[in-house]
Amino acid sequence: MSVSRPWLVLVVAVFCAPLFFNLGRGDARDDEAIYSFAVDRMLETGDWLEPKSIPNDDVVFLEKPPLKFWLVTAPIRVGLLPDDEFGRRFWDALFGAIAFIYVFLIGARLMAPAAGAIAVLVLFVHEPLLIAHGLRSNNMEGPLFLAYCGGMYHVMAWAGDPAASSRRRWHAVVAGLYFVLGFMTKFVAVAFLPLVLLMVSALFPAWRRRLLDEWRLWAGVALLVVALVAPWLVWAHLKYGGFFWETIFGVAVVTRFTEFLDPAHVQPWHFYWTTLWARLHDAHLEWLAVTGVSVLAVQAITRRRAEDVAVLLWFTVPLMLISIGTSKLYHYAYPFLPPLALAVGYFCALLLALGPVVLERVLKVIDRGDPSRPPRWRTGVPRAVFLGIAALALFAAIFSVVFGPLRIAVDGREVFKSSGILRPLVVAVVFSVLAGITRGATRAVVAALVVSLLPLPAYRQLLARLNSETYPMRAARDCMQRVQAATAGPGLYVNATLGELPYPIYYAFRHVRPWVRADQPSPDQLGRYLTDSAEQRPVLVTEETYQAFRYDPAHASSAVTRSPAMVVFRDLGNNNVLLLLPGPYAVCEADVLKAEGKPLAGGVGRGPR
Repeated sequence: MSVSRPWLVLVVAVFCAPLFFNLGRGDARDDEAIYSFAVDRMLETGDWLEPKSIPNDDVVFLEKPPLKFWLVTAPIRVGLLPDDEFGRRFWDALFGAIAFIYVFLIGARLMAPAAGAIAVLVLFVHEPLLIAHGLRSNNMEGPLFLAYCGGMYHVMAWAGDPAASSRRRWHAVVAGLYFVLGFMTKFVAVAFLPLVLLMVSALFPAWRRRLLDEWRLWAGVALLVVALVAPWLVWAHLKYGGFFWETIFGVAVVTRFTEFLDPAHVQPWHFYWTTLWARLHDAHLEWLAVTGVSVLAVQAITRRRAEDVAVLLWFTVPLMLISIGTSKLYHYAYPFLPPLALAVGYFCALLLALGPVVLERVLKVIDRGDPSRPPRWRTGVPRAVFLGIAALALFAAIFSVVFGPLRIAVDGREVFKSSGILRPLVVAVVFSVLAGITRGATRAVVAALVVSLLPLPAYRQLLARLNSETYPMRAARDCMQRVQAATAGPGLYVNATLGELPYPIYYAFRHVRPWVRADQPSPDQLGRYLTDSAEQRPVLVTEETYQAFRYDPAHASSAVTRSPAMVVFRDLGNNNVLLLLPGPYAVCEADVLKAEGKPLAGGVGRGPR
């Protein structure tokens, strides 16, 4: 398989590189706080075998193997990456970029380089994949996503490579290493990779014969996998025994699949399918995806090519199986999105290949003129005018798709507007026929039609989203530490239990020390820390406790006549958390609002006065 270098450069520049834009800007959200805390404690303690579990500095985290923690911690420890959000997220963006390249290579293998590039575009504009627990956050989805993309590509290359056996051995070993990457970051979540590949081998004699012929090779790969994953598992078993297996498998896998750890995670059987449809609709891709999967399925049936079937099974089988479970989170489906994107790319590349041929034949039927004796209006100035009109129409069509409606104004009055693609394409076709041009025109028209189907507006919107990441928690923390250093002030008063404090809040403010924490949340001590100049300090408190303090007549004698400066952290838990900023800390409210950019629903905002 030959790979077009220009297409590969395009994929790297347009889709891979943006994964790193403003990578360290946003706050740690959701589970990212759990994993970043484990990295922080590993850096602080030097204990690499036992990552710690937030919010307990000394409780071991056994829910997942520690490979991702090691990968993130090592370059920070030796100074290759900064000890900040960028350093913690670098590997995730890198894993995502490499996975995008693998998707491109699979698409080129299935159909053409254009198929791979379009597939990567479809993945890039799938906003949750990048933003929510995705490829730009310190979570476990990045390495697992890469494990599936890389593993699938190398097994396809092993099965279809007619070259020397040494090259096939290399593909098999790399596929095994990708399984190790997935297993040692998210445990059995990588199990669907060998399952799909075994199913393809069972269905296609060519794959099955090659697997049987090279069973020694795969036995060696299996031994390599066991040698790499076993040491930590054996160590954990010897140290923690049954508790380890109950945690990593019984609780983290079986309980999630059959019951739930969080009732909010219980979803109906169709959750993944309906959520996927909604997210595709956001980018106006839902019907293109349906068409792509349908066309690829027809091709798989008619051509009986193993790679087509492998892509279809990669998409359908895992999603059907995880739909059986009770606990469902959308990021569990991320490793199974690439085949859907590949189906879209396959269909679009097929249009680019066959569309001009079909359209050219139709135009020849319509235009039955004698090419040896063209009429006068197909020569000289008339032909040049027709070609110019066709070119302008094609430009208007492409411009409106890529940049939005094309408007031309004279003296403030709009004299021309083109916001769609159908009318400009019709004009381009008609005037190309009048000029006697069919071959070049049909290719340009079909290319413009395919471009119109692509989610380019969604790409622009997502790039803007990457440039507007907010960081209110980090801004508040940094400002509080500056004020504390300048005034030699006290630390932070936390009027909430650790269970009431969402993990992102705990992670963001754990270094604003010393903490004074109430054993039991109560409004009784708030007045002291908000009004007494000797005791005044920032306060983290649940909204419920603060409202009880503010409106309870028992506190009417306190000096609190109005609410202090505050920031409200919303949708981080079952109860909003307030950061109260009395006295000299009031200046931090402006820093937070600046870091926020603008008020966002479910984000951070000013509290009631």
